[in-house]
Parts: sequence; C-alpha cells; structure tokens
Amino acid sequence: MARLPLPCALFVVASLLTACGAADSPTVPSSTVVPPPAATTGVVQGIVKRAASFGATFNPEAPLSGAQVLVIEGPGAGQSATTGNDGAYRFELPAGPFRLRWSASSFFETRDSSPGVVVAGSTTTVDAVVLRFAEWSVSGIVRDGVGNPVAGAWVTADGILVPFAEATTDAAGRYRMVSTQQHADTFPVRASIPGYVSQFTTVTCGPSCAITADFRLLRRVRQWLDGPSAMRVGDVAQVTTITEFDDGTRETSVAPPLESSDPHVVQVVPLQLPYTAAYVKAISPGTATIRLAILPEPLLLNIHVF
Repeated sequence: MARLPLPCALFVVASLLTACGAADSPTVPSSTVVPPPAATTGVVQGIVKRAASFGATFNPEAPLSGAQVLVIEGPGAGQSATTGNDGAYRFELPAGPFRLRWSASSFFETRDSSPGVVVAGSTTTVDAVVLRFAEWSVSGIVRDGVGNPVAGAWVTADGILVPFAEATTDAAGRYRMVSTQQHADTFPVRASIPGYVSQFTTVTCGPSCAITADFRLLRRVRQWLDGPSAMRVGDVAQVTTITEFDDGTRETSVAPPLESSDPHVVQVVPLQLPYTAAYVKAISPGTATIRLAILPEPLLLNIHVF
C-alpha cells in the first residue's frame, strides 16, 4: 500500500476532525441575564384628619375615615381612594406631576393640595391635611322701631351654653357672622343692645348655608311705675310697669320685685301664683316710695296714705 507524504497525511487528519464536528477549542454554554424593567410608577400616601370641634363636649382633632381623595392633575388624574379608620390613603401613580383633592360629607370643606411630583420607584408622603367643618354664615340688618339702623348691636348664634358665632352691627346696622362651628339644623339667632328690647328668631341652616336674618329692636323711650298716688288705710292696689317705645306703642308688665321705703306705711304684698300682678297695701297714714330697682335706672312711685 502506498504511503502518503507527511504533509498530505496531516491535512487528511485535520479534515476528518473537522468533518466530525471537532472544534479548535472547547465551547462553554452561554446564559443571557435580562435586567428588570425600570419602574414607571411611584407611591403617594398621606392622612386626612377632621378639625377639632366644640359641641356638648370638646372633640379633639382626629383621623377622618371615609374621606374621599381624588387625583385631579397629572397622568394619574381620575384615580380615587377612600380613607380607612386611621384616615390613611395610598395611590400608585405614573411618574410625573400630581395634585390631590380631599373631601368628605357635606359637613366638611373641600381642599386641594399643592402641586407635587411622583418619582418612579419612590414613595411620596403628603403632609397630613385637616378638613375643617363647612363654612356657614348668617347676615342681615338691625333696625329700631322707626326703621333707623342700630349700630353696635350684638348678634349671636346661640348654642347650648354659649354662642358659637357672633357679630356686631356697623354704622349701617349691618352684621355678618361666619363660622365653621358645628351646629344643630335649627338654632336661635339673637340681637340685643342696652336700651332696646332684644329679639330672636330661629333659623334653619344646613352644614353649609347663607342665611339672612333681619331684626327690629324697639327702643325704650320711657318707663314708669303705674299705680295710685294716694290710698286709704287698708286699701290694696295693683302696681304695673309701663314701657313706651320709639314706635309710639306701650307695654304693660308685672312690676316685681318691688321695695317700699317704709313698709309700716305701704307694704308690698308677697307675690301669689300665678305671679301675673304685683300689689301694695296701705298700712298707716304717711308717705312711702315704692321702688323697682332691677332696671339700670330705678323706677319710683310715691304713695300718700291717709
């Protein structure tokens, strides 16, 4: 058998190795590591509280459950959440600008947040927001008996123990009281000033209302005790208080508590049920002065007994 020259033999061997799939160097299995996609959203969270309030008792500031939180600006606009018992809410929003609106029942105001930015992959905690009770108002004009404005009148919205809103009339007799204080559905509004007969009216006001209440306060022009100027010993007479007002009308009322400068001459008879009249009795000859002292200026009635 003929032998191939050495160079040819090496060529044949190399060709055979190549044909059988042999490689010049061993191969290592490869693996591809795919990084996770970059975050495109971030978390926005916060707490809603209700303002402190005075009612029958003091209610301190506290978390507000059931409040509605709405995204009103940015790529996440339209999303909403409701606070839990702890007053907390949480959103996952697309990266970019955002703005929130907080609201609750009609008893509370609605507030909007300052603009903010959602950072992808991060958590943004919004400062706790305190919702006050909805604003309401009562306004009007206070006039006297002949229609003139009354300046300096005190107008109050009366609560159980103390007024929960108040105002003073200006030179034109106008007033306006604005409050966020909780109140009953109906409550009295009162206008008063020394020298006038105070007046009140009951208004119906929801959580957010604007009520008009005008007042007409009769000014006391003159007051006096009405009774006899002379009596016989043993006589009993009634004493009343007469008040004359700026519109020309008069009012008669019971006069107690009366005092006598000399009970041995004229005695004040103890009041009897139903306390609708006050009486004096002539005891002995002389002169005594009957006095009503509960008014700023005491009212006097001189009675001569014979």
